[in-house]
This record gives sequence, C-alpha cells and structure tokens, in this order.
Amino acid sequence: MELLGSREEREILSFGIQHLRFTVKEFTQKIKEILDSGLPYVWIEGEVANLSHSQNGNLYFSLVEEEATIKALIFKTDKRSALGDFELKNGQKVLAYGKVNFYPRSGEVHFIVKKVELLGIGRLIAKKEALLKKYRDLFAREKKPISTFPRVVGLITSLFGAAIEDFLKVARESYGARVLVYPVKIQGDGAEKEILQAVKDINEHFPEVEVIVITRGGGSFEDLAPFYSEELILGLSKSYIPIISAVGHEIDVTLCDLIADKRCSTPTSAAKELFPEKDRILQHLNLLKQKLKKSVDVHLTAYERELAKKKLELIKRSPGYYLQKLETNLQTLKYNLRLTLRERLNSLEKKVEELKGRLWLNSPETKLEFLEERVSNLRQLLLSLSPLKPLERGYALVKSYPEGKVVRNAKEVSPEDRLEVLFADGKIIVQVLKVQTNSGGSNE
Repeated sequence: MELLGSREEREILSFGIQHLRFTVKEFTQKIKEILDSGLPYVWIEGEVANLSHSQNGNLYFSLVEEEATIKALIFKTDKRSALGDFELKNGQKVLAYGKVNFYPRSGEVHFIVKKVELLGIGRLIAKKEALLKKYRDLFAREKKPISTFPRVVGLITSLFGAAIEDFLKVARESYGARVLVYPVKIQGDGAEKEILQAVKDINEHFPEVEVIVITRGGGSFEDLAPFYSEELILGLSKSYIPIISAVGHEIDVTLCDLIADKRCSTPTSAAKELFPEKDRILQHLNLLKQKLKKSVDVHLTAYERELAKKKLELIKRSPGYYLQKLETNLQTLKYNLRLTLRERLNSLEKKVEELKGRLWLNSPETKLEFLEERVSNLRQLLLSLSPLKPLERGYALVKSYPEGKVVRNAKEVSPEDRLEVLFADGKIIVQVLKVQTNSGGSNE
C-alpha cells in the first residue's frame, strides 16, 4: 500500500524529519529556552478563577478571559509584595505582572506573578477596605456639633447637576440663611484636590461660615472614586468648621461620609437638616422655651435658698439673737445646775443615812442591847432544852438513890431499891415494892 507518495516526496520528508527530530527532554528544553528568551516580564489582564491556597503557602489561580485560560502562581515569599493590603478573590478583574515559566517535568506553563493590581470596582473596594482599616481611629473620633440654625452655610458642589438645585430649593424657603457656593469638580481626575482646596479656603478666608456641606448626586462606584481617597480623609479631618457629607444616594456610604461630622443621604436631606420647616422651628422654639423656664426655675430656687441662708446668717449675727442664745444657754445651765445639786444632795442624804445606820450598829448601847437580847434568847433556848422543863407540865424525873443515876425504864429497878423522884416543886425518896413492865412481867 502506497502511503508516502512519490519518491521525491519521501526524500523531502526524510530530510525534514532528520532536521526536526527531538527527544521529549530536548523538545521541552527547547520550549523553555524559547519562552525564557523570547518573552520578557509582561502584564496580563484577566479574571481570577480557581483560586486555592496550598499548604506550603503558595497561591494558585487561573487568569481567564472567555475561552482562554492560563495558570498563575504567586510564591509565598512574593505574596505580600504582590498583593499589598488587599485579598485576592475569585471573580476579581486584575492586571498581573510577571513572567511565563514552562516546567519540562510536568509539561505545564505557569505565569509566575510578581505584582497584582485590581481593576474597576474591585480596585476601589479594596482601596476602601484598606483605608477603613488604616484610619479606624480617625473615623471613630468625636464629631463636632452642627449649629441648629446656621446663618452662613458653605456649599461645596458642582454648578452643573441636580444636587445644587435640590439644596438651594430648600434653602430659599428657609429663615433667610446665606449659602456660600464654592464650585468644584465632583468626579474624575483632580476632583478630590479641588474639594480639599475648597474646604481649606473656607476655613481660612470665610470665618463666618458655621457649617460646610459637601454634596453631589448619585453615580457609579467609579464616579464616586474621589470620595474614597486618602487625601480627602486627612484633609477633611483638619477642618475647624463642622462638615456635612451628602454624597450619592442613601445606599452609598463613602469615606467622605464617615470622616464628616454628620452624614445625610441626599442633598435635599442635608438642606432639610440645616433649614428645618416651620413646624420644626416652632417645635424647637417650644423646646427652648421649656428649657429656659426650667433653667429660670432652677436659678430662682437656688437664689431663694441662698437668700434664706444669708438671712439666717444675719439673724445669727444680730445682738438680739446673741442675747436670746445667751439667755437660752443660761436657762439650760441653771436647770443643769439644779439637777446636779439635787442629785448631789440626794446622794449625800443617802450616805448620811447609811452612816447613821452604821454608827447605830456600832454604838456601845446598841451592841449591849444586842448582847442582852442574845443572852436572853440563849437562856430561853437553854430553858427549853432543860430536862427539868417537862416537870412543870406534871412529869417527874426518877433517879436511883443515892447514886443519882437517871432511871429510864422499869427493867433498871428492883424491889427494895430506893429512888429519888423529882417534881417541879420538890422531890421525894421512895422504896420500890414491886416492878411490873408493859410486857406483863413482874418482879417482887
């Protein structure tokens, strides 16, 4: 089967194969040499996709655009310098700077990224987040108070747009405050510089201005870019005059709003804040009236209290008050003296009575009477205890004779014994004829 055509064709093909023949290693090395020498460091614009963080700290992702993709890599050591303060996320549109590198072992091409810049809204959002973090304390500082009814207001805005008309429409219907308009660019290059210069000029050359209003209508995130600048944050924070920020619509919150002393959602709301309607003015006046009345009442009460205090001091310093006080003290002293003397006399009388009692007890007559009474009592006691006492009641005392031993029972006596019987008025001597006991026994 003829596959290679004519002889001449086979010779030409054979010649070409000999000159373009490579091994895999040679061919991949050739590709690497061409890429290394032919492609310098380049910028590539694309959208971040397939973002992943490896365990070794490297950052892997793809840069995509419609049907084209290139793998990208940020080494761990380059992450801080490449990304700065923002965080890389899927879906961000970026401009990446680096160099293409071909890896022969895997046959893959990677874009080694050294620098990444956000594009479009992503860049502004990252910038906003970085400034919010950097100036957190400045945003949280104490705000300057806004005058309730300012007589002169500085308005910084564009002459071309609805914002100035909306603001001035409300101002014209107010109580007659002056509005000093300072025209500036409100978007595009150099807008923030004009705004800062306006704030600076008003602070330096228009001291009668009581509040500054920075305002513009709504717009895209890119249109509001001047109100997210670092220069604007630092410049507005140095203003001596309070600042109201009314930038964009209600949903738009810019860094200008955060650094200002007060934020209003729209130019109209800012004007209504400064130039209230008639009902609000009357309400405010009534509130001031109530505060004034309360303040007067408080001061009058304080003055009356002070007057009463001074009057009392004058009374205390008058001769009549002094004499009355002396008389009162004298009466008190007299009463206390009488009370003390009475208590003293009562105490002395009590002591005298005690001494009299002690003297009476210790006198010879009292002691003699006491001893006589005691002797008499002892005599009576002895008499009551005498064995002869029962004889007065008809009893007799029997003794043996002549021994004088008291006979206590019949068994101690025998017939023919002589006994001495004592009576109260005398005694008799008898002789026993017979002895008989209660038990029935007898002895003759």
